[in-house]
Amino acid sequence: MTVTLPSAGRSEAASPWEGDAAVRAEVQEVARGFAKALRTHLLYEGHSPALDRFVETLRERFAALWARLPYLVLQVEERELLWEGTAAFTGEERDNLAFSLYKDGVRELTFQPGFEGDDLTAFLELLARIHRLRADEEDLLTLLWEHDWGYFRYRYVEPLAEGVKLPEGGEGAAARAAAPAREDPAPLSTVSTDDFREALYFLDEGEMRRLEGELDREMQRDLWTDVLNALFDRLEDGAPERQGRVVEVCADLLPTLLGAARLQTASYMLGELVRIATSRRLPPPVMRAFRSLFDQLARAETVAELVRIVDEAGEGLSREHLSSLLSFFPPESLGPLLRAGESAGSEHARAALMGAAERLAGANAAALRGFAADADPGVAAGAARLIGRLRVPEAGGDVARLLARPEPRVRLAAVEALQELRSPTASGALEGALDDADREVRVAAARAIAALRWSAARPRLEAALDSKRLREADLTERIAFFEAYGGLTGAEGVPLLDKVLNGKSWLGRRESGEMRACAALGLGRIRHPGADKALAAAAADPDPVVRNAVGRAIRALRQ
Repeated sequence: MTVTLPSAGRSEAASPWEGDAAVRAEVQEVARGFAKALRTHLLYEGHSPALDRFVETLRERFAALWARLPYLVLQVEERELLWEGTAAFTGEERDNLAFSLYKDGVRELTFQPGFEGDDLTAFLELLARIHRLRADEEDLLTLLWEHDWGYFRYRYVEPLAEGVKLPEGGEGAAARAAAPAREDPAPLSTVSTDDFREALYFLDEGEMRRLEGELDREMQRDLWTDVLNALFDRLEDGAPERQGRVVEVCADLLPTLLGAARLQTASYMLGELVRIATSRRLPPPVMRAFRSLFDQLARAETVAELVRIVDEAGEGLSREHLSSLLSFFPPESLGPLLRAGESAGSEHARAALMGAAERLAGANAAALRGFAADADPGVAAGAARLIGRLRVPEAGGDVARLLARPEPRVRLAAVEALQELRSPTASGALEGALDDADREVRVAAARAIAALRWSAARPRLEAALDSKRLREADLTERIAFFEAYGGLTGAEGVPLLDKVLNGKSWLGRRESGEMRACAALGLGRIRHPGADKALAAAAADPDPVVRNAVGRAIRALRQ
């Protein structure tokens, strides 16, 4: 429990630290850090990265101070916090840190090692709370008394009793008490709205509410939009020289808006510029300035900055605002958008960027063929995905050539695009990907062939099932190949799969449990009595992996 001491005289003994300027400077930094943290707490309502930085800095300063001092004692004056008789903090305004403590009777603060922990956070919250309370709600001393401090002490006086001299005893005391000497009234130190309540023209409650509402609207008003509207007015009514200057100002504002993640404001600005440019006949120099502004959006550094902003904001950034902004990007930005869409760190950013690229490519799908041959892997992969999504059949050969690229992610994008194209040329190209050097590409190719039901790939799949590479592959790849084979061959594939599942070598050995389980899953793709019979023969297999796979396959056939 905190022990609060009544008012007492301070010792005048010399301090061993009075001559140490370095210690005095550290104490001043601590006192100023309190004031900065309190102001930031009030400004951001106690939730802000800036406040966290101030508080963390204050903790570090306290920790450093304990290497020099065993404890810290600050005397509280009306406008100052004193350490060893010298000002450690001075405030000019009436509601500063020192006055907030002094007016409620606090006269001395003592901080001990360990205060920089939970006590520091509680002390700042308490001071901020006092600033937000009305005078008749709570006082600082009550709040200090209610909290259980671990490393903090304070000394206080009763505010009403401070400076009051008690009358001396004797016969004249009663007379002096009955007729006190008249003194001039002390000047008021603060002004309150209560002082005007009885004035003839003071605002009534309804007017006060309207005034507060207007003040709130003014404080919440979007100044960016007002400034931009003023610029647009000058652009519509000004002389050509002024119009050109306004467009240059907007061009300078665009990077600022993007850097501040004000995507909605940037989209609004670009939309108004497009409206003005299409609804009015502007002089050629002004139109050139317009084109120069929109050319900024096609630059790789602009798109890269936008990707960085989207990645940092994450789901907190409105996808609607981002899509609206990206709708103003010119066709020349398609390449940077494809590259950025492939390299973006978040799914949110990738979807938005590729959506913008798709809108740009939709008006000129033929341009994607050139991007598919780009040396940049990100551009080539992004172009392949868009070719598949937009179903550009004449680009099938361009995508198939990507299977010879050295980058696995480009080959994987090509496989996915060929599956979407659903053309004989595209499906035939997928057969070669079954032998790709990358495992992800092989699995994607097997699944794509199964989805397209490309029966021409049956011989290659059958050869793969008996290959050493597949036997050494992981379970996912094995399943993809066996299921693709079962889905393509139908009843003709039952003998091979039955042999793998139930057959034995001439030495009486069987295939490994995983291989037999994969064969069972392949049989589960064949709706034929022979598949049912082969699965039933292995339903009681002693290997639990095989048994589970057989059960899954039987359930798939009966659905």
